[in-house]
Amino acid sequence: MAQLAHVLSIPAVRDFQAALRRFQQELALSCEMLTTEIQRAIAWIEYDRPMYWTVQTRKAFDGVAETRTRLNTCLMRTVAGRRPSCIEERQAYEQAKRRLQHCQEQVRRVQQWALKIHRESDEFRGRMARVRRLLDSDLPQMDALLERTLAALESYAEMAAPADDPTEVGPGPASGAAQGH
Repeated sequence: MAQLAHVLSIPAVRDFQAALRRFQQELALSCEMLTTEIQRAIAWIEYDRPMYWTVQTRKAFDGVAETRTRLNTCLMRTVAGRRPSCIEERQAYEQAKRRLQHCQEQVRRVQQWALKIHRESDEFRGRMARVRRLLDSDLPQMDALLERTLAALESYAEMAAPADDPTEVGPGPASGAAQGH
């Protein structure tokens, strides 16, 4: 047996349908924006950062070589029969080695992040598949159901509309629905 609905306002149902359509459009736009941001993040981690840290690693290698050469040159010098301590050159060489280690560590981290972002983006795509089904199937079905429901309600309201008939004694149950009460 079919259940009866107690609809008090056909315009309220139409407003709900309009709100549902706006929600569908906003959800579609949000999904596109999220997908674009994920793609940008993947590109940044897979292409931009590896290139950046590879260049930085090469520069760091050059810095180590340059500071080692300066240190060796300093160590070979003699001033008044004595060898200088070359403290500044040693510090620069140690700092250059630390910079090289940092750059090499960043290359490894970027590789790890690339793996992680792929796992996370796969999980994201799986979750988005449910939202896509909602967008592509469930919401259009709901919109069609609301459209059929509105057509049936309006048809019913038009059939029960003879409230203007002077022979009728009082407002009928359908006249309230037709007037939006």
